[in-house]
Amino acid sequence: MGLSFHIPRGVRVEKVAPAWRDRKAALARFAASFRLDPSAGTVLKAEGHSFVVRVAVEGTELIVKWRELVGLRDRAKNLLRASRGFRQWRGARRLQRAGIPVAGPIALLTQYGDAEAATRPPALLPAKAWPREWLLLEVAPGLTLLRHLADRDLSIRDEHALARAVGVQVGAMLTANVCNRDHKPSNLIVTFDEGVPIVTLIDTVAIRRRGNPGEMARMLATLLIEPIGVGVAPRGALAFRVLRDACAAWLEHTLARPLGTAKGDKKALRAMVRSMARRVDQYIRTHGDPTPKVNPLA
Repeated sequence: MGLSFHIPRGVRVEKVAPAWRDRKAALARFAASFRLDPSAGTVLKAEGHSFVVRVAVEGTELIVKWRELVGLRDRAKNLLRASRGFRQWRGARRLQRAGIPVAGPIALLTQYGDAEAATRPPALLPAKAWPREWLLLEVAPGLTLLRHLADRDLSIRDEHALARAVGVQVGAMLTANVCNRDHKPSNLIVTFDEGVPIVTLIDTVAIRRRGNPGEMARMLATLLIEPIGVGVAPRGALAFRVLRDACAAWLEHTLARPLGTAKGDKKALRAMVRSMARRVDQYIRTHGDPTPKVNPLA
């Protein structure tokens, strides 16, 4: 009975969600014995020493973000709790407290031992046994916003509803005094609940404690740069809808009342939309080549 609660040597459970605290030993055993092969899970992304894999742990589907700590800098960041895993955990928690849909973190682990090194596929991983950082996340069902832009599979009505939801999300984040410096469509998962779109953020590494019009311009520009880079830019009407609703949410927060209850509200909104549109356009023009290093649609 004692063995069932044993945490393998060389694996440290850094953080675990309350609902999984009684299963943290199982999570650690999974990390210690996991092999990156098709029988163990579906590899969604492999880039350098970072991998995203969909797996089943104790019958529950989870997303694993696995990163090899290949240098002293990576290991120091992990020890100081400043690594990508720790940043994503903190960012997700901030958004959850603000009531913004996000792929919830399940557990964060660091693996220093490598008893399974001999079983790792050499084509995917180096022979050297690097320490690893594991972040396990809830699965967010649905397709990415970028995939919907590429497939153009939504009705006009649903497209505009989704654009409004994205704009409201941007505004809600900024009014909660947080921003996402990597707010690209491939990081947003879209589902529809009785026709109402729900936008869930799945990558919270770049969440920061800032909420101002400058960060709004950056987020709105980032929403456009990635689709422009892969040739699936949204129609102007949809982009304008996102921008307008983000500005409206910001103004309502600033004024501490709903828009339209005072004379001049429409004029103030128009002025902010025009100013923000110029800032977004300038940001995109000075960004450089928008083509991503790895095409997220591939």
